[in-house]
Amino acid sequence: MLLYWAFKGQDLTKMAQSVKESNPYWILASVLACLLAHVFRALRWNMLIKPLGYAPSVKNSFYAVMIGYLANLAVPRMGEVSRCGVLKKSDGIPVTPLIGTVFTERLSDLAMLLSISALTLLLEFERIATFMYQYGWLRVKPMLSGTLFLGLVFFLGMLYFLKPLLKKWLKPLENTLNSFKIGVLSFKKMPNKLAYLGYSLGVWGCYFLSTYLAFFALASTTHLGPIAALAALFFGSLGMIVPVQGGIGAFHWMVAEGLTLYALPKAEGLGFATLIHSSQILVILLIGGISLVLIATRRSLKPEH
Repeated sequence: MLLYWAFKGQDLTKMAQSVKESNPYWILASVLACLLAHVFRALRWNMLIKPLGYAPSVKNSFYAVMIGYLANLAVPRMGEVSRCGVLKKSDGIPVTPLIGTVFTERLSDLAMLLSISALTLLLEFERIATFMYQYGWLRVKPMLSGTLFLGLVFFLGMLYFLKPLLKKWLKPLENTLNSFKIGVLSFKKMPNKLAYLGYSLGVWGCYFLSTYLAFFALASTTHLGPIAALAALFFGSLGMIVPVQGGIGAFHWMVAEGLTLYALPKAEGLGFATLIHSSQILVILLIGGISLVLIATRRSLKPEH
């Protein structure tokens, strides 16, 4: 549905021709940058897992990450659980604390996204404000903020009054919740938090590089610079947050609309979004599929600690 909405009324023939004439070498460079981001993600995840008393290889963690992305193409957000199941099979690591580490990792990504959003707004405030006003976001902001505030107050109030009941209901899950908490708090036990920050910067730096390199693949986007790439990453990341398989449709619409702020026609922006999204999806299907086969052929688990 979102994909139909994104492409509705566009000249698909012209768009397809533009993508067909793209430079494959720049596409390959963009894909390799994205793959490097996945490697950094595996390295970063390993840092959160080691305080749990386990040391999976980077290879196994990379397989798990790629299988997780593959699962997200089938069911939104399924990848977070799926990759934990992969390390359960390959290294015998309990799933519940692993899910806790993934939760912490996602909080790290949220912090990085907020930093990128702040930097984009700082550099391109007028363009972003124009975009937000165009779609009515600024006009509804006071009402939305007030509604969210009242909703938060109501939620906290209900949580306070229902606290005794919640404790009773959650009692049977106490061991599971404690295990999850151990995974979440593994960050505190990491010996080198600076390296963790470095890997996080590596993940998002490669996402930015992948976007920027893809600009050179199309004649219509070669003139766009690094700041436009940062904006495209910002808009694309917002599109990927939408709970649909692989961000399909939402990613395309957000990137295309965002690039119109740089005088790029929407059809050409959609062509760029389609090119970068499709190339990344193909890599996930290929590498994720190979990873799935390699993990599935493992015969037995390693003994749990």
